[in-house]
Amino acid sequence: MKASASSILTTITSTLLLATTDTVNAHGQMAKPTPRPISQQYRDDCGALSGAGDQELQYAPVELLSSRAQADRPAAATFNIMNGCRGTVYEANNTVTTLTTGTPFDVAWVIQAPHPGTMVLSVVKPSTDSTGTITYVSVAELLTVDPFAESSSESTSTTAMIPSSVTGCGSAGVCALQFYWHSDLANQTYPTCADIVVTGSGESGEQTSTSTETPESTIATSTATTDTPGTSRSAPTVTEAPDTEAPATESPVVTPAPVSDDTSKCTVRRHRRRRN
Repeated sequence: MKASASSILTTITSTLLLATTDTVNAHGQMAKPTPRPISQQYRDDCGALSGAGDQELQYAPVELLSSRAQADRPAAATFNIMNGCRGTVYEANNTVTTLTTGTPFDVAWVIQAPHPGTMVLSVVKPSTDSTGTITYVSVAELLTVDPFAESSSESTSTTAMIPSSVTGCGSAGVCALQFYWHSDLANQTYPTCADIVVTGSGESGEQTSTSTETPESTIATSTATTDTPGTSRSAPTVTEAPDTEAPATESPVVTPAPVSDDTSKCTVRRHRRRRN
């Protein structure tokens, strides 16, 4: 009888720990282009966070991760969880995606726990201070989705395009694509970064990474569990962004970077009608 009670207690404890882990892990991240991984170097540098699972480190809000610092397990002097890429930096083994200016590419994400907010997609470059600590700075905002992550069933993909004004991204490690999801309601931030090389603006496209990929025309399906203890479900199926006009229902507004066009056909037609 005692063994049975002990077994039940162990089962309950394990279930609670699993539920707690799922709750901590489950939020969301960019899934395409391929995001930076949690590498061994990251674990060596991140101090007390080294005991966390990969999914928690990639999905959880950075404010929560930052609060887990411990004086007796300090992070490396140059490690910065708030660097705009959740502490990740370019490493030679990272997957690097080649993008071309003026050519649309697919962006996909996984939302395990919806927190209504805004998502901004930008090209960022690293800025290193006197201590060697890297922070990522935006050089081009590509689009904004607002509202974002109101539910797990909403669209999980879109397309974006890098303008020809973006230069200096011809080598791996110089630029990254930043997916920056922030929820004012939850007061939480979920950044994800993917290493990219940008061609088409006089860039050579030379890459020092050993692993590269070129965006495909369709987006792969991502699966994950929800953050509700004791239950599970598949993450939304990621599909190619539709080309047709959206139905007349309320949906997230995707705002691309502004493009000037002072000689549109509509303007020319109006001028002609006035002269006639």
